[in-house]
Amino acid sequence: MFAEKLKVIILIQTLVIMTLFFAEPAPTWFKDMVTEARTKHGLIVDKDIVDELYTAIIEISKKHDFDPLLVIALINVESEFRNVVGTAGELGLVQIKKETAEFVAQKYSLSEPEGGWSTLLWDFRINIEYGVLYLKYLLQKTSGNLFKALEMYNGGSMKTIYANKIVSEYKELMENKVINSGR
Repeated sequence: MFAEKLKVIILIQTLVIMTLFFAEPAPTWFKDMVTEARTKHGLIVDKDIVDELYTAIIEISKKHDFDPLLVIALINVESEFRNVVGTAGELGLVQIKKETAEFVAQKYSLSEPEGGWSTLLWDFRINIEYGVLYLKYLLQKTSGNLFKALEMYNGGSMKTIYANKIVSEYKELMENKVINSGR
């Protein structure tokens, strides 16, 4: 009995150590971007959360073969790195609707989040993953046309304006930022 408990403790300690050593800290340019976006809305910036957010973006992007700079551009334009509820019920950083998330879950055989769909507002990992999968679906649907996919992602009367903003932000990030540099 004691040996089994000791094994569990060692396993947990190993996982914590691996997380600390292998988690990717956010580069300075990303920290500055998040800080600038959030502080202009009077929000506090937690440096540990910024690192966790960056790591989540990188991990989810790698998992779904997606450019993390596009995800960063999407988040910056959609929510300015804030957990907000949009005027049409869009949730969280990537501004995804509950109905859209349900579609994504069905399309990619995902389960409803343990805490229900309202989790999309507060759990940025789940929020980003569902947003990435939805945009990936739209890119497939539009034969890789990023602009059309972004228009579909946004919908509504402002869809072209938002698509232009995201594409512009994405181009700027590609020109000026390189993942894992500029620390």
